[in-house]
Amino acid sequence: MRSWLAIAFLLVSAGGSSAAIDAVNIYEPRKFGYFIGDILERRVEVITSGDTQLFTAALPRPGPLTYWLDLVSIKHTEREASGRRIYDITLKYQIFYSALEAKRLDIPAFPLRFINPGSAAPDARAPGEPDASSQLGNYTASVPALGLVISPLREIAVDNLMPDKTIEISDIMRPDAVAQEISTAPKVQLLALSAAVLAVSGILLLSHYAVWPFARRAKRPFTQAERQIRKRQFAASGEAPYGDLLLILHRAFDQSAGRRVFAADVPEFIARHERFAGLSPKLKSFFESSQLYFFSGDRRLAEDRFPSSELTRLAGDLAREERAAA
Repeated sequence: MRSWLAIAFLLVSAGGSSAAIDAVNIYEPRKFGYFIGDILERRVEVITSGDTQLFTAALPRPGPLTYWLDLVSIKHTEREASGRRIYDITLKYQIFYSALEAKRLDIPAFPLRFINPGSAAPDARAPGEPDASSQLGNYTASVPALGLVISPLREIAVDNLMPDKTIEISDIMRPDAVAQEISTAPKVQLLALSAAVLAVSGILLLSHYAVWPFARRAKRPFTQAERQIRKRQFAASGEAPYGDLLLILHRAFDQSAGRRVFAADVPEFIARHERFAGLSPKLKSFFESSQLYFFSGDRRLAEDRFPSSELTRLAGDLAREERAAA
């Protein structure tokens, strides 16, 4: 509902000042049909001329206004039109009144304070000084109270329903609905099925990576060798013995091929296990370093040509290809 209220309250301005409040237009919402929790807005438009300025510090502050009403927010903007300054003020209220029957309540009125640029703020005077409103161009406009009809959530009013007895709310209101049990059987079945799928997936994953209880799984010698090498390096206080790491990986080659594998057997081993063909250069370097370490007197050269880090990386690559082939 749009309501135009033209209010011009001009007190006493500073000598010769042309400032003035020309009009106060208030755009009101509907005045009936509100329930607990409803939000409504009021918009105030103030048209001024001259040097009149809105004293924003005097605007209402958001928060509780009464026990049943909160000012949720207040916004104000300023614009120029036809040589006049127009202030738009939007107030948002929320209702917290739970009515047992339709009841009228009023949103409180509040003043709007205006000043001239050269004047002091309203009521900002030292003790003993004369009132600023009589000397400094202080103007006030009032936004009137707004009456609202609050509606009850229940349909029947208590008044005069049963004149022969004392009326209680429980006499006219329906009892609370009886709680009904909701079956959880479908949810339990779905949870059990999900748990079973998760358990099977976990077992398959452990089997795929040859993790306990499948740590000794057949046809995964390189996976076991990689685990042993990393465990040996982790347990060693310094560098793990290079010869021990070579022997662990040699036993994996032997187990994978079903016989002893030497440097000369690498091409045949790759021909039978094509999944390792991409690692041929590393395999060749491994066996050459192993020959230097075990069959020559220069073990340091073997470690320099194929260090422990490369050996660990080769074991990881062999284990990855082994699992991918599975």
